[in-house]
Amino acid sequence: MKFKVTERDITAEFPFAPMNISPNEEEGYRPFQLMVASLAGCSASVYRRILAKQKIEYDEMTIDAEVERTGDDVNKIEKVTLYFKVKGKDLNEKKLQKSLEIASKNCSMVQSVIGSMEVIEQVEAIEA
Repeated sequence: MKFKVTERDITAEFPFAPMNISPNEEEGYRPFQLMVASLAGCSASVYRRILAKQKIEYDEMTIDAEVERTGDDVNKIEKVTLYFKVKGKDLNEKKLQKSLEIASKNCSMVQSVIGSMEVIEQVEAIEA
């Protein structure tokens, strides 16, 4: 990865597209947003793969994220809660939650922050 730093922002150069990073969300993604997005994106990717292997079909999956920060000068992320909503027919919520726990244990981003912040993942089955 390569990053170009200017007084206004930081641009990450990626093969897909460049990405602006800035403390001002009108000029780019804020660093904490990227952290939460990496947790949600990694978890969702691993979870989707596990559900496919288990032949669990669903129509739609969304994730709502809540972030708790320290509020001090550092404003460190203390806790991220990811609420997965899986919409489909005849979904077993207990099986979905168990699969999500397996996904969390196999998500490199979640495992990378264990000990630094709390990551909670919950799932809700929504009947289609």
